[in-house]
Amino acid sequence: MAVRHPGASAAGALPPRASLENLRNQAKTLQKQHRAGIAEAIARVAAGLSVPPESNPAQAAAAVPLKLHDAQFVLAREYGFASWPRLVEHFEARGARERVRRENGRVWIEGVPRLRWGASPEPTYIGALEAAFRSSDRPLDVTTLLGDSGLAFRLRWATREQGNAWCGSGPCGEWPEEVAALGAATGYVFEFEPPEERRPLPPEFLARVTEHIDRGWPLLGFGKQMDMGVIFGYEAAGQRWLFSDYWASEEPSILSADEAKAVCAFLRRIEAPAPRPVAVRAALELVLERWRQGVVAPDPITGATYYYGPAGYERWLADLERVPTLSAAQIGNLWFLNGWTYSSLYRNRSEHAGAYLRAQAQHLPAAARAPLAAAAERYDQVRERLGKWDPADPIFGMAKQQKVDSWTPEVRARESALLRDVYELEASAMRELGRALDAAP
Repeated sequence: MAVRHPGASAAGALPPRASLENLRNQAKTLQKQHRAGIAEAIARVAAGLSVPPESNPAQAAAAVPLKLHDAQFVLAREYGFASWPRLVEHFEARGARERVRRENGRVWIEGVPRLRWGASPEPTYIGALEAAFRSSDRPLDVTTLLGDSGLAFRLRWATREQGNAWCGSGPCGEWPEEVAALGAATGYVFEFEPPEERRPLPPEFLARVTEHIDRGWPLLGFGKQMDMGVIFGYEAAGQRWLFSDYWASEEPSILSADEAKAVCAFLRRIEAPAPRPVAVRAALELVLERWRQGVVAPDPITGATYYYGPAGYERWLADLERVPTLSAAQIGNLWFLNGWTYSSLYRNRSEHAGAYLRAQAQHLPAAARAPLAAAAERYDQVRERLGKWDPADPIFGMAKQQKVDSWTPEVRARESALLRDVYELEASAMRELGRALDAAP
């Protein structure tokens, strides 16, 4: 006869006030009791895990140290779930539904904050993702998101038209590798889709949106501009959407469904996040992959040419040297990308890169920690070289709302000197990250 946990009042029934944290603690207790040789714990493990039919189940269960994920599996089966991830999904779904509010025909997910330029994270993909789950049972940390995706460390310069025009998608974060990394690291698995082009939007598409909101699942999308926001509610049976949008001037921002540029990503599932050692190693591998990627021409998503890492710094510096030969339209285009790319680099290197490495070093083997600490120190030096954000200083003035005529040769010379210094420091940090990964096979 199977041994059932005493907290389960009936087969497959959770206690009335069960919480995921409580169940995690129960699994740890089971692991400790099994390690101590307590008969009841051994019997529960024998009942919950498969053992060879010819062996004595209790002896087989007692012979091998119980890993935490096996203890979680046993507990999940005792409560009637096929696996621990299915049990986690049950709690996540219940918590999501509890965030949904309804009033006078409006349905919305409570607790999604307003996004604002300057105050909310960049790239907008990270800002939208953090906002979407801020009031959930499993909120997300901005530094961890930027580190786990590698975006705290990525430099990407973007051009078009054989290098004679510049593309604003360079600093954007929602690329397949970064999205996949955060899906695994957070357990919030989004699927990005091509935009629905038909207008008016077909009823079945509107129904998908409202079904997500009804479940307490936010969506990621573009409002009136091509910057990521959160669709977190609807009115008029889905004909109008509530947006948290970097460009909005009111709260909440209400936009006709047909006016929105796109729903970019539907939440496919919520699952247990990857163990931190797995997520951190995967993040550092992606960081180095992007740093070493060189030139991608053309990018399969946008058609732009992307210059990553050293290639990005070198092309950026070379384009600054070209300014005297460019037309007025080209100068305005380059002025925009120059400031936009610098704004992303400044915030992510100054606030997040070194902090992520220090916080996550505990999840890698001891041999990796010295090079990680050295890399973090390089990012401290980057922060010092970047200095305090000064709106009155004309360098990278587009991001400081200055006019293009402030972009003098002297200002560009200062920008180039700063970029060269940051490039050198970041190259040194990347060498240390490579040593850290080599020390953590």
